[in-house]
Amino acid sequence: MSVVVQDLHFSYGPRPILAGADLTVEPGEFVALVGVNGCGKSTLLRLIAGLLKPTSGRIALDGADLASLSRREVARRLAVLHQSLPPVPGLTVRQLVRQGRYPHRGPLGLLWDSDTMDEALELAGVAHLADRVLDTLSGGERQRVRLALAVAQNTRILLLDEPTAHLDIRHQLEVLELVRSLRAARGLTVVTVLHELDHAARFAERIVALHQGRVWADGEPEDVITPELLAEVFGVAGRVVVDELHGAPRCLLDAAI
Repeated sequence: MSVVVQDLHFSYGPRPILAGADLTVEPGEFVALVGVNGCGKSTLLRLIAGLLKPTSGRIALDGADLASLSRREVARRLAVLHQSLPPVPGLTVRQLVRQGRYPHRGPLGLLWDSDTMDEALELAGVAHLADRVLDTLSGGERQRVRLALAVAQNTRILLLDEPTAHLDIRHQLEVLELVRSLRAARGLTVVTVLHELDHAARFAERIVALHQGRVWADGEPEDVITPELLAEVFGVAGRVVVDELHGAPRCLLDAAI
């Protein structure tokens, strides 16, 4: 399922965040949005999810104008992995993941849908945690549960807002490897916001850099991640080398400019 963003503008009060952003994501692509804090990465993701309304411009999901879709219709097309979930004391993993089936509920509610929920738990590697209370889980376990919730929606588009935030290095890698395997298993279109350029280069097949409200660079990691990108977008002097093991570019940062 494709995502098309055309001439998108958005402001928080008098402060413009996006000023004519354009982006097309083809079905099955894995795209990472990168840029400095405040450049509009998460805002763009929320606009695509329909959680914010643009000042002007158009967003289409598989050819359907986002503005014409109901919240349930949007939820049938895409799932969003937020940075955190609101606390709900006593909620178990199974109870949370069951909420992912809400957009598809029929007259019999959720009784007929247990197989899909169980599959989501298995794919995310949290079936053994199904009866655990969320408050008792580690950060990495909670992120896997959030992925199970998104998978349970059974959509073709997965949006992730900084999925590695607040995780240690091991759990960052585990989560990104899980996203990659879920994409392959389900044929998902993935758009994720990432801060770590090295992670973006290793796991995404395409990188989109935002700067000054627009798409500054868009392409394969080896074409986008350059010393010029580091200087002009991130304000640092650095070098880019190739990781011999993974074949992806890596950044060696020297100094702030």
